[in-house]
Amino acid sequence: MSQNGVPEANILAGCLDRDRLVGRLEQLVRTPSENPPGNEEAAARVARSQCEELGLDVAEHAAEPGRPSVVARWRGGDGATLAYCSHIDVVPAGDPSLWEHEPFGATVRDGRMHGRGSSDAKGPIAAALEAVAMLRAAGFEPRGTLELDLVADEEAMGFKGAGYLVERGIVAPDVAIVGEPTSLRVVRAQRGACWLRITTLGRATHGSAPERGVSAIRHMAELVRRLEETVGDVKHPVLGAPSINVGTIRGGEKVNIVPASCVVEVDRRTVPGESRATVEAEVARAIELARERFPELDARVEIPFACEPFEVGEQSAVVRAVAGAVADATGRDAQLVGFRGASDARFLYEAGADVVVMGPGDIRVAHTAHEFIDLDELERCALAYALAFARLLSGSGA
Repeated sequence: MSQNGVPEANILAGCLDRDRLVGRLEQLVRTPSENPPGNEEAAARVARSQCEELGLDVAEHAAEPGRPSVVARWRGGDGATLAYCSHIDVVPAGDPSLWEHEPFGATVRDGRMHGRGSSDAKGPIAAALEAVAMLRAAGFEPRGTLELDLVADEEAMGFKGAGYLVERGIVAPDVAIVGEPTSLRVVRAQRGACWLRITTLGRATHGSAPERGVSAIRHMAELVRRLEETVGDVKHPVLGAPSINVGTIRGGEKVNIVPASCVVEVDRRTVPGESRATVEAEVARAIELARERFPELDARVEIPFACEPFEVGEQSAVVRAVAGAVADATGRDAQLVGFRGASDARFLYEAGADVVVMGPGDIRVAHTAHEFIDLDELERCALAYALAFARLLSGSGA
């Protein structure tokens, strides 16, 4: 032990059991938990059992039947609560013929485990569980509480998993680490998202006389062009620029009918400094500009989903602790990056926690038929997690 009660990296490394680590991951990967449809119950039982083996206080919380999340706590003194959050659900495996290895077989070849969820995100979970085992073996005692939130529904935006736990006040950490496949890079900023559903309304008539009607598709084409023009001219040092993508379009009934309606769904990703309100203002401006060409344009806007962007400062305790732990576990400086997509980190940030995202695995193979995790990297992550947990729960910060 060091003077502040944090085990030295070499002591913790000596407590790491690769067979135990790989065995936990194998058990998790071999338990399908595809979402949709959202059948996480069997995987939750496995995760619960693994947490109980570590002597943690374990409870399950389900937003709906068959969709449990596991909350396991290692309670120490009266200090801060550190949450480690990762997800037990996985995206569907799809066509088995596309896989070289059986998608739920947890096949190990050439130092890699192959299978759905091996990196996203059952590998990170196994690494966090091994970190707890290492800390127990090294005699570490937390001054606060380490909380493992192993949640359902992340692959469907998380409202029935981490979102439910936060909304109900079941979890309310002071600081958090979210386990996702980041190749051990430390994510300190994440883009937000606004999903827009925009409808233009016209007037149908026979296609041979379009001047008698009002084409909702023609109006929508102009509006989409204006939407792209009104995206804010901002750039974040880690996340880069915001983005906009028209993902779907539906309009018209038949080729020889002037279309009376058109609907597009738009994915607008935001960076810090932007918000739902600024996006709504941009859309209103785009409609105004489109009406310069088509004064009769009738547009309706809905926002079925929105989450805000966030960033945590480089000098925050969680960034310094996790970056330092990664450096000590890998022998090289940690990369601080941004996350272009969404994750459960947004719920914990909105609940008031300083949060980073970090875990083993390559995001480029997640959601593919080639998903795997490098087992050496999995070990390095377990050591990094153990160091980060200890430093954040010893009062030493970094």
